Amino acid sequence: MKHGRMRIWLLRAIQAAVAATLLLAVFLIARPGNVARLVRRTDLAGLALAAGAYLGVVGVRSLRLLLILPRGRLGLGTSIQISAVAQTATSFLPARLGELALPALLKRVAGLELASGVGALLIARSLDLAALGVWASVAVGARWGAERPLLLAACLILVAPALLLPVSAALADRLATRLLARRGVAGRRWTRRIRRLRKALTSLAATPGRLVAAMGASLALWAGIWLIVAILLGAIGYSWPFGDVLVGAVAASLATLVPANLIANVGTLEAGWTAGFAAVGIPVTTAAASGIAIHLLSLAVTAVVGAFAGLSLLVTGSRRR
Repeated sequence: MKHGRMRIWLLRAIQAAVAATLLLAVFLIARPGNVARLVRRTDLAGLALAAGAYLGVVGVRSLRLLLILPRGRLGLGTSIQISAVAQTATSFLPARLGELALPALLKRVAGLELASGVGALLIARSLDLAALGVWASVAVGARWGAERPLLLAACLILVAPALLLPVSAALADRLATRLLARRGVAGRRWTRRIRRLRKALTSLAATPGRLVAAMGASLALWAGIWLIVAILLGAIGYSWPFGDVLVGAVAASLATLVPANLIANVGTLEAGWTAGFAAVGIPVTTAAASGIAIHLLSLAVTAVVGAFAGLSLLVTGSRRR
């Protein structure tokens, strides 16, 4: 047990070191003075517009959650609150621990079993990957046409996890039944959890209309994220072509998939952003500085909206009790 914990802490230390190294490298390229200047000159009206667009994204995220969950488990208002709080936790808690906020909130507020909440989270993240793959393919096609076939194919691979999720859950269920169920109380408990997870995934797969609608919501959600990026870039004084913005923002999002994140995707996001915008011809120093500034501004918007949603959830929760 001790050796297992030591390996986990060693892995997290390595991840933190990689993220810190990437952030330091981007910061040195950007130069601190450039970042400070961009933040200081931020247009407050543009920042407010970005906050409004973020609220729209939260609304779409909450609609997708309603589509993923069984009918009638949540109201729209509660779904909006949960979605905003869960996204804030995902953005700020270290080592991806914030991902667990969604199933924990669904259990606390809606009485949903933890396994079902984890199933909803897996479905949401698989749809996110699929939507990101679609938008990445659009970005590559719009910017380079058929000149980058391998890059286009790599983007489309991100659609695979959503298609393979039911198969993976069924395989995990069979393996658990054969290998875990015989290992005492703990093994049977995990087998039951995996079985409930499979049932949650199968339930959504059995309603293709809701699944298609959830995928449409995911595409709209990511389109809203790119719109927020474009608005924030305008707020700090840059008006680059939207095709270039899409390529750079998609590259930043893809970079966050690298398992080297500590807090708020720091390091990996800035590195991906810098590489993406440099690839479409933006000077590297400008790309690096804008990436850090945009990340800071977007985190500020996320924190404010998440704080209000958290307070609202506490108040409405107290009234229900």
